[in-house]
Amino acid sequence: MKRLILLGIVLFLCLPVAVYAASIGGAETQGKGKLAIGLEQELSFERDLEFDKANWDLAAEGVSIEKMEIDKLYRTMVKASYGLIDNWDIYLKLGVADVKGKADALEEGEAYTGIYDGKNAFAYGFGTKGTYKLGDWLIGADLQYLRHQHDWTPKGDFVGEGDKITIQEWQVAPYVGYKIGNFIPYLGVKYSDLRAKAEWGGPDAGNWEKAKADDNFGVFLGTDYKIGKNFSLNIEGRFVDETAMSFGATYKF
Repeated sequence: MKRLILLGIVLFLCLPVAVYAASIGGAETQGKGKLAIGLEQELSFERDLEFDKANWDLAAEGVSIEKMEIDKLYRTMVKASYGLIDNWDIYLKLGVADVKGKADALEEGEAYTGIYDGKNAFAYGFGTKGTYKLGDWLIGADLQYLRHQHDWTPKGDFVGEGDKITIQEWQVAPYVGYKIGNFIPYLGVKYSDLRAKAEWGGPDAGNWEKAKADDNFGVFLGTDYKIGKNFSLNIEGRFVDETAMSFGATYKF
């Protein structure tokens, strides 16, 4: 029984990094009445989580969580943006996510390593972006919500049954950019509130745990590169609360 309990908490605490804080996908808004379609590829390498609560007592079972880490996360999203006014966009994201990682735990002083394999999952999100121009300077802020639900498989030192894990996150990201020819480099800070709930042990077991991000604040930097009037490329890196990067291409109609 203790092995099954440990299985659930160790693998769950590692899996929610599938919703790493997301790319803002470029500094500029589209313009009033303009529609843009983009493709984003995100690669995340590291983020820590902390245990929040569960419907069972870890201490009573002699369980403690020592370390959680992500090995890799790949996420591919299609993004549709629409300009309500010149400096205000709304957008929708749809795509898939794939994640793998491991976590270390102790059960009554004995060390175990849980390795998980999160199956490809549908991912969606929505958000809004606003900007204000001061000559070649650009001040902006991006607000977005993301959600995934994965089937997951326990591996490593433990055996058992994984069910569903639901992951959701709000992110607020103010930034400043500067136009240099066809380039718009930008730098910002972000606050991401990641929450996750995992169910395990079989559909009738009723076991669940919740976790949240260990670090909520991070920094990001990136640049846009315009190719003509309608096409642009984007690259972005994110640090402190996570280590991640993304690439994107957008076409404006």
